[in-house]
Amino acid sequence: MKPSGKVRRLVPVAVVALIAVALLAPAAKAADVPPLVGTAQYKALVGFVEKLQGLADTPATGARKASYEDQLENKHDAAVNKSAALFARGKKAAKAESERAIKAGVKTIRQTEAGELAALRRDYDARMNLAATNYENAVGRVEDVYDTRNASLARQIKALRKQKADAEGALRKATIQDTIDRRVKRAAENRKLQQNELADLKTGYAREKAAIRSGKQSATQSLQQNDAEAIVTLRNRGKRIYNSRVRTLQSQRVDQLHDLEKKLNNGRAAITRMPTKN
Repeated sequence: MKPSGKVRRLVPVAVVALIAVALLAPAAKAADVPPLVGTAQYKALVGFVEKLQGLADTPATGARKASYEDQLENKHDAAVNKSAALFARGKKAAKAESERAIKAGVKTIRQTEAGELAALRRDYDARMNLAATNYENAVGRVEDVYDTRNASLARQIKALRKQKADAEGALRKATIQDTIDRRVKRAAENRKLQQNELADLKTGYAREKAAIRSGKQSATQSLQQNDAEAIVTLRNRGKRIYNSRVRTLQSQRVDQLHDLEKKLNNGRAAITRMPTKN
C-alpha cells in the first residue's frame, strides 16, 4: 500500500493549528497571574486616594501633608512594582505555556512520524518480499520448462542409442548417430538458453530491488522533511503567538501605569486642596 501524501500533509497542519489554539487561549492563566486590580498593593493605593479625597476639605499641617505625600508615593511605587512583577510573571507564564504547547506538538509530530515510518517500512518490506517471491517463482518456472525439455531429450537419446546398438549396417547406425548428435546439440542449446533466461531474470530482479530501495529512501526522506518543516513552522508560529501575547501584556501594563499615574495625581490634587493648618 502506498502512503497517502494528502493524509501526510494534513497531520503537521493539524498539529500547527492545535498549537495556535492552545497559545491563543489565555497563555498567562488568570489563576496563575492575577489582575493588578485584585492585588493588595492596588487596593491599598485606591483606598488611600479615596481617603485623601475624603480629607480634601479638612485642614492639615504642612507636616501632615508631607506625610500624606510620602504615603501616597510609597503606595503608588508599591503598585507600580507589583505591576512590573505581574508583567514579568505573565511573560514567564506565557513562555512556559508556549514551550509546553510546542513540546506537545513536536511530540505529536514525532509520534506520528514514527508510526508512518514503521508503516512505510512494512510496505516496502512487503514489496521486497513480493519481488523475491515473484523472482523465485519465475526461476522455478524456467527451470521446470527446461528440465522437462531436457528430460524428454535425454529419454530420446537413450532410446536412440539403444536403436543404434540394435541396428544393422553402418549406414543405419550413422543415421541414428546423426539424430543423436542433433538431440545432444539441442540439449546443450537448451542449457545455454536456460542460463540466459535465468541471467535476465536475475538482472530484472536486481533492478526491481534497487527501485524498491530507492523508493523507500525517497519516501522516508520526504516524510522526514515534511515533519522537519512542520516542526519549524510550529516553532515559528509559537514564537509569533508568544510575541503577540507579550505585546498584549505590555499594552496592559502601559494602561496600568497610566491608571496608577492618574490615581497618584488625584491623590496629590486632594492633598493640594487641603487647607493649610498652622
